[in-house]
Amino acid sequence: MISQDLFGLARQIDVELQVSSEEQARDILGKIRISDVDGLAAAVGVSRKKAARLIQLFNESKSGVKERRILPTIDSKRLKQDLLTLFAAEASSRNGKNRILSLTPTLDKEAIRSGLEACRNGYRVFEQLKKDGKLDQAKNILKATDPKPTTAAKKTAEPASETIRFYTSRAPIITAVRDLLEISGDKQPLISIFFTDIDRKSLDQIIKTLKEIEGSEILDAEAVISDAEILINEDLRKGRGIDEERARQIVENNVAEVVSTLKMDWKEEAGIREAALERLSIPFEFDRVGVNKTVKRWRERQVEEQAAKTVKVETILKGRMSLVEEAVEKLILLDQALAVASMMEKYSLTIPEIGSEGIGFINGQNLFLLKEQSEGRSRKVQPVSYSLGKTQRLEAVAPPQNVSMLTGANSGGKTTLLTTLATIHILTLLALPVPSEKAEVTPMPIYLFRRRMTKKIGSLEQALSSLIPVFADRHRKLILMDEFEALTEPGAAGRIIATIMNRSATSSNLLLLVTHLARETIPHVKLPIRIDGIEAEGLDEHGELAVNRQPKFSHIGSSTPKFIVKKLLKAARKKRVKALYEEVLKSLEGETTTSFQTPLDLPWISNKEPAGK
Repeated sequence: MISQDLFGLARQIDVELQVSSEEQARDILGKIRISDVDGLAAAVGVSRKKAARLIQLFNESKSGVKERRILPTIDSKRLKQDLLTLFAAEASSRNGKNRILSLTPTLDKEAIRSGLEACRNGYRVFEQLKKDGKLDQAKNILKATDPKPTTAAKKTAEPASETIRFYTSRAPIITAVRDLLEISGDKQPLISIFFTDIDRKSLDQIIKTLKEIEGSEILDAEAVISDAEILINEDLRKGRGIDEERARQIVENNVAEVVSTLKMDWKEEAGIREAALERLSIPFEFDRVGVNKTVKRWRERQVEEQAAKTVKVETILKGRMSLVEEAVEKLILLDQALAVASMMEKYSLTIPEIGSEGIGFINGQNLFLLKEQSEGRSRKVQPVSYSLGKTQRLEAVAPPQNVSMLTGANSGGKTTLLTTLATIHILTLLALPVPSEKAEVTPMPIYLFRRRMTKKIGSLEQALSSLIPVFADRHRKLILMDEFEALTEPGAAGRIIATIMNRSATSSNLLLLVTHLARETIPHVKLPIRIDGIEAEGLDEHGELAVNRQPKFSHIGSSTPKFIVKKLLKAARKKRVKALYEEVLKSLEGETTTSFQTPLDLPWISNKEPAGK
């Protein structure tokens, strides 16, 4: 039965679970485990939104931590959902997509390692199916588990039992597991990894049993007899002037169809024949008393036979619920694994290492830009390497500082780098592969503040009231901030940024702050931090900004607004507009964005070689 914990989770969202049998409890819990949002909504009688929320609460209870503790900001949650949407698009079935969209992050290192190992195993299965030329076939089998559009159901005297309903609702998935076992062969990774304990003979027996009860609904006998009466009269009208013998033959032929359709026994057949032929006349009409008597006897027999069949079927199926639950859950996990493997192949994703101090990656790429590149909507994405804090399993990427300020060219890729770092961190917490050649991630909550979010806040008061508690909290976290300066004038913003960085430098937090205010900030920074810069090299032959997007470490990047103005000047067509751009460009000639020496030579910047393994 469902544990009291699940009842408590449901009450958190004002849902009262009504469970009257073990089968119903298994049905509800099974739908939650495979993230069957639509099936759960129908089973519990709630909206799709509440069903999805209940699944999320269940997943959080399994991981032992609320998602809002790991992804506390709106931007963190949105990025997680955007990433999962990319992965879900590769799934074949609706339940597979929902399963991926329902994934929740965790800080448990062993749980993450276990999830990443599942990704490795899934990729092995993906490769083997592809090598054998059976990948598309497997995906089609998975896709076939989606519910089909329903038609009007036949009338039944009694509802199906809870046990039979449990199996019939899962029949397409049971069949899919059997079909996958058939195409995979006995020694394939598909068997050894996903379906080790699933007995194909048992699945065959279940499918055979379900087929026996398929179409066993009690028909509407009155409707069948009424249809026959209409057909008899149509035939009689067509043959005007026919004799009594021919009329009797028409009636007997249609009565035989009724007997066959309703599977009447000899007594019922005799009764319906008597009701048809005792008072043969034109227009034709069955004797209603005889019909009612015959149908009553027929229906009583049908109910008895169906009850006996139900008992027989339940006896066969009752003890195999656990097998079916396992098969269903593993099939959805397989769909998820193949979707993840497809992403790994398409975007060269890799399995990250789990660290205990910092975060870093080699040749990382923005996953959203990679998608655009694969669709021909963007240029080739330049890989970059970056790190915060000290990495243990990753060779040295940058000097190991917990706090970094990222400066540099307009449109140079600072925000893209910040998003890539956030992506690699969040995907690791979800136990999913990441877009880099190598990566090491230490699990911790991530506070992501995107530029568009800080602008939407619109108020320095609101921004500070949101940010200061984050830095005051002593629990270790990753904080990523994009251009805080948009909220106030540069001088004040520089001092606020410096205060934040000074505070972070004395904590165990990891902080990356993207800013154009290096010269306003650095004089107020009192503790060791790292300042990195992205440099623009000019305009390329297409008039686009040429940028080396790999940051230089311990180096202030130039904002280079003059390159942006040159780009706009080249694109301008009207003389007056060109003249104004030229005037702006002239005002920028000789302008330097910082008075500091680059590479940096500041007293708290270490000249030692980067540490790392």
